[in-house]
Amino acid sequence: MAKEFSRSVVSQAVALAMVEAVQKGGYLKGAMVASPVLAEAEKELFVKMLARLDERRKKGEAELTADEISSLFTFVYAKAAEAVTNLVNSQPNNFDLLGMLDGKVPIYADDRLTGYFKKINLAADCAQAYLDWHDANAGNEALRSYDPMLPLFEALKWCFRLSCTAAVEKLEADGKVIPGV
Repeated sequence: MAKEFSRSVVSQAVALAMVEAVQKGGYLKGAMVASPVLAEAEKELFVKMLARLDERRKKGEAELTADEISSLFTFVYAKAAEAVTNLVNSQPNNFDLLGMLDGKVPIYADDRLTGYFKKINLAADCAQAYLDWHDANAGNEALRSYDPMLPLFEALKWCFRLSCTAAVEKLEADGKVIPGV
């Protein structure tokens, strides 16, 4: 019988590494944003990303380079700005996967968010924190027993959530009222 519930110290540790990187960078002022609309956007985006990487894996290209991993962080960062923009404008998400692995990530977001996100290093700091965390734990038996995509996507999930929070805080600081947040 398969387990219906499990605990993951690996997931907890990588999530903490993301939160600490963002705290160290001073990117957030308050509590994290919790929004059903943004949670649904996260799910939609990550299902698409996992499907794309599964296609790649089926072609025999399972390993990701450090540059591709960094690109994934930049990608979810840009998509967080896009999701918050769509939330504010009551628009549906239409996440395309352009730039997901090549670092050429377009950003379709409110101009204030685009400018702000280009100024701060949240995505780069999260990517570096993940790579450092992964290197520091490479000998950990628990980590070696996992599909390598699981801790990576846990880190990306937290990067997305933290980026959404940074985007909401920026718009609120500019006087914008964010619906449902």
